[in-house]
Amino acid sequence: MKAVRYDVSLDQVPVDFFADPDGAWSLEALANISGFELEQGVAVGALTQCFNGHPEGAAVVTLNAKARPYVVIVECEVAAPLPIAQSA
Repeated sequence: MKAVRYDVSLDQVPVDFFADPDGAWSLEALANISGFELEQGVAVGALTQCFNGHPEGAAVVTLNAKARPYVVIVECEVAAPLPIAQSA
């Protein structure tokens, strides 16, 4: 996972907090890489369009609170598709 921290207000980030980020992730992993504790009330959404070079669908992680210290964009690894078995 690649994570970048931004000190911007949330209204500057194209995010949908009702959407799941693309790729393989867990709430615990996103909170950890972002520097938050789950008990702080972590909010996770997905970018609705590219932002500062991050692809649409990347995770947006912040606190579910009025005073958010920062926003973290996390690019999660996409699982490779399983090969399709050929029948004999």
